[in-house]
Amino acid sequence: MAVEMTEPVRTALGGQIQSLRRVAGPVKWVEPKNIHLTVKFLGSVPDENVSEIAARAKGICARFPPFELDLKGAGAFPNLGRPRVVFVDGADRPPVLAELAAALDQAMSEFGIERERRGFRNHVTLGRVRNPRPAPELAEQLRKLRDVSFGAVPVKEVVLMKSDLTPRGPVYTPVDRFPLGGGANRT
Repeated sequence: MAVEMTEPVRTALGGQIQSLRRVAGPVKWVEPKNIHLTVKFLGSVPDENVSEIAARAKGICARFPPFELDLKGAGAFPNLGRPRVVFVDGADRPPVLAELAAALDQAMSEFGIERERRGFRNHVTLGRVRNPRPAPELAEQLRKLRDVSFGAVPVKEVVLMKSDLTPRGPVYTPVDRFPLGGGANRT
């Protein structure tokens, strides 16, 4: 389940990927058309469970208000010294995304989908380092992006995405959309 980016934000992030590509070494960069923020990764789901999962997610999303997602700054997991994942930070206003992710995580566990082991981190993945090792040039470029804004995304829905892996990379297809509601009663 994901938050889709607007075209201006995808363009800005795609441009940043091109700049980072020059200093990063072996990184599998996300294609700009595939850039999104993952709210809950489901993995492989049997077709017969999709409609139940969608219905449950729709009900949960309706309990949370729409928000704006500001994308600003960049970093790496687990750290800049030995990056595995290169990302851009997100800040949601009002701050509901972590709570929404936790509610979806809990609900999806009832369908046998593994719970997240790490706490939710509001971020958009730009690339995955193929051979994690110290990358001082990449770290320096990411430090320079600390205060750079990549734009804001008005978020009014969460999208259930299907991912088909191909030799050229993943192909994402929206399966369902879950509108965010008023947020009056989240419990």
